[in-house]
Amino acid sequence: MLAVLVACVGAGLAVVVGALVARGQHDAAEQQLARRATLVAEAVSSETGRYVDTLRTVAAATGSYTTLTAAKFAQVAEPLTEMRLAGATSIVYLVPVAHARITSVQALWRSRGVPDLTFAPAHSGGQHIFSVFNVPLDGVTTPRFGLDVTQAPAPTQALDQARRTGRVAISAAYQLIIDQNLPAERRQQSFSLTAPVRGPPDARGDRPFLGWVLMGLRGQNFVGATLNQVSQNLLDVTLRTQNVDGVDVTVATQPAGVSGRRDLSTTVDVGVADRQWQLRVQAPGKRLPGGVTKLPGLVVGAGVVVGLLLAGLVWVLATGRARARAQVNRATRDLTAAESDSRHQAGLLTAILDSISDGVAVVGPDGKFLLYNPAARVMLGVEAANDGTQDWATHFGTYRPDGQEPFPSAELPLVRAMGGESVEQVELVVRNPGHPDGVVLTVSARPLQTGSGHAGAVAVFHDFTDRKTAEIELRAARDQLAEHQAYLTQILDAIDVAVLACDTTGAILQANRVVHLTLLPGGESRTIAEAFTGAGIRGSDGAAMAVADIPLIRALAGEQIDGAELTIPLPGGAHRIMVMDARPLHAASGRIIGAVASAYEVTAQREREADLRAFAGVAAHDLSAPLAAIAGFVDILSEDLADGVEPASLTATLTRVADAVKRMRRLIDDLLSYATARDRHLNRELVDLNILVAEVIAERTAHLRFTRGGPSDQLPSIVSESLPIVDADKAMTRQLLDNLIGNAIKYTPAGEPARIVVSAEPDVGGWIRVQIADRGIGIPAGDQPHVFTSFHRAAAHTSYTGTGLGLAICHRVINRHGGTITASDNPGGGTRIQFTLPVSALPAAPLEPAGAGTGQS
Repeated sequence: MLAVLVACVGAGLAVVVGALVARGQHDAAEQQLARRATLVAEAVSSETGRYVDTLRTVAAATGSYTTLTAAKFAQVAEPLTEMRLAGATSIVYLVPVAHARITSVQALWRSRGVPDLTFAPAHSGGQHIFSVFNVPLDGVTTPRFGLDVTQAPAPTQALDQARRTGRVAISAAYQLIIDQNLPAERRQQSFSLTAPVRGPPDARGDRPFLGWVLMGLRGQNFVGATLNQVSQNLLDVTLRTQNVDGVDVTVATQPAGVSGRRDLSTTVDVGVADRQWQLRVQAPGKRLPGGVTKLPGLVVGAGVVVGLLLAGLVWVLATGRARARAQVNRATRDLTAAESDSRHQAGLLTAILDSISDGVAVVGPDGKFLLYNPAARVMLGVEAANDGTQDWATHFGTYRPDGQEPFPSAELPLVRAMGGESVEQVELVVRNPGHPDGVVLTVSARPLQTGSGHAGAVAVFHDFTDRKTAEIELRAARDQLAEHQAYLTQILDAIDVAVLACDTTGAILQANRVVHLTLLPGGESRTIAEAFTGAGIRGSDGAAMAVADIPLIRALAGEQIDGAELTIPLPGGAHRIMVMDARPLHAASGRIIGAVASAYEVTAQREREADLRAFAGVAAHDLSAPLAAIAGFVDILSEDLADGVEPASLTATLTRVADAVKRMRRLIDDLLSYATARDRHLNRELVDLNILVAEVIAERTAHLRFTRGGPSDQLPSIVSESLPIVDADKAMTRQLLDNLIGNAIKYTPAGEPARIVVSAEPDVGGWIRVQIADRGIGIPAGDQPHVFTSFHRAAAHTSYTGTGLGLAICHRVINRHGGTITASDNPGGGTRIQFTLPVSALPAAPLEPAGAGTGQS
């Protein structure tokens, strides 16, 4: 009986010990699984954080361009193709478009590098969101342009969230629009990461919203690539999240390659942008290092054996004691092996933490550091502090992102995580003896929970210094570029030549001051084609210039343009003539990257050339007639003298010769006056118009004499009212008055005396308006705007002698003084000529009305 009792007691004790060992192994396996699940979650969080940072950087770079083109967007997205973003399909630029503006917006983006872009609206009204640029990232996705993203609710909600918050947003799980044509077995639950794009600040500092950048992310591809290494082929990982209807769906599964019952399971949440993902981690306990082994069975077996040995001890004490000792030794070796395996797994975890580049720190509920990997030690610069959280800010030397204001200990991410709060990407500066110049870190922290309650916190540190430095250098480079551009703009604005530059799309990059004053006055066009067509510029043939004939457009095609003549219409029917040269701009590789043109005005030169041509025509025609008459009369005189004709009878012929000479002298004088009025030096002085008018009247009427017994009412009646003193060239003003008063006397109906009134009245801005009104034959309304043109004579005046230069000379004299001159009908008959001159501040001397002979009044 004693032997049976000993055997039963031994077996019972063996079962109890085996159960305790099995429980211990299960707890160890669960802890092992929890640590591995944390690694999985951190891997997913770190990788998605990299995607979020990448997308935010692309959005900022895209928004920095004043004019975004397909080439510039491809340049911004090019680094992403080298980053091996697992699961990423493509990076897309999206713009919002009202239904009524689809055609115009489509044309705009076609001109910016997507000539075949065609918008495909998903509905017939409201707001659309179209893709305009698309850069593949996985090497297999075919770019699709013009898709209306509003046909899928999930990405539409993410785009709205990103625009509203100004941060990166991730969509609910859904099938990508580009995957909907794939076979069912190849479709995946996927996501869209999106970030808002805002342009450069305007004058008020506001950054206008331009659109979004969007990255498609296939869930299975992302999970497979991200977790392949960290799971070590021991864990089944399932990613679950909500779809657009709020229903939990399985997005991706990463199965382990080992067999066995998955008797261990845990779930962790991962924050991605503004959403939560759920990771379910399962593993067979017997496959985990330090997990469930055969040790409990061995312990039970050993206990039974021990019991049997003890029972045998009753019978054979000596041999039984030896067998029992051997069994205990074997059990001890198994326990030692299990402990060694656990230590190996702990060493493996430590090696993993020591090998990663991000810093990891774990603290217990009392604030003492339990784990502090080498990367964290390097980033923080000092050893861990275990004197309480209240001194962490001083110990580690933490500051706000400005590097000046201390970061309070209570607000540190690890301290907030110890209070149960999850903290994402907090930026801070660490400056201490280990980092005297300071480093910039981003810190994410999570509370650690166990079945018994709160158990501390874990933080992950990422060194942001190089990127921050790069951003500062980029801003400095951008500021320096802006200074250089401003300097170049000042230089270009200082020269008197119009300079205009554009890129390969025809968008205007540079237009100096002279361009806005002469070539494109008042224009705010964004492209060369808009500017030239909007200004109505014509070519040398007088026809509207086609877009393909614009010198800058031709230069973009590789031509060199010299001396292209452009005509720019101006208000009031005038025009400006410019001569333009254009050249293509080449990169170092020889590729055309734009075009530049210079232009200068030749309006005055062309006017002078026209005057010279007219001058030559008049000289050739009008001078030849009196010369021919003189030659003919001289021949007649020679013949008459040779025939012995009495000299007294030759008086009429001599008079005709003298008249031809006078006519030729008058024409030459007018031509010289007209030619010199434009460029002759303006000798300004104070001129009393009363005296000048009196002198002109006296000269113009001096040859008129009363015929004894003749009618006195045939003499001119010239009334000059009180006139001011003006600031003008006296000789040119005298010629002006002589021409105008002489015309008023000459163009009078036959048999009627000339009646002329000269008056003046103040005009605006320190000017005086002088009026010469007559009762002559008048100027037809159709000729009034043109009588001041060179060699123009009204049809009604052709029966009167003259060259047609008198009023043209008056027009030039007034232009030289900066005034205006007009011709109009005089109420009651005749012509009224009005012109303006700058008035002197001196008072005018009163002058009694002057007259020619006794017939004036």
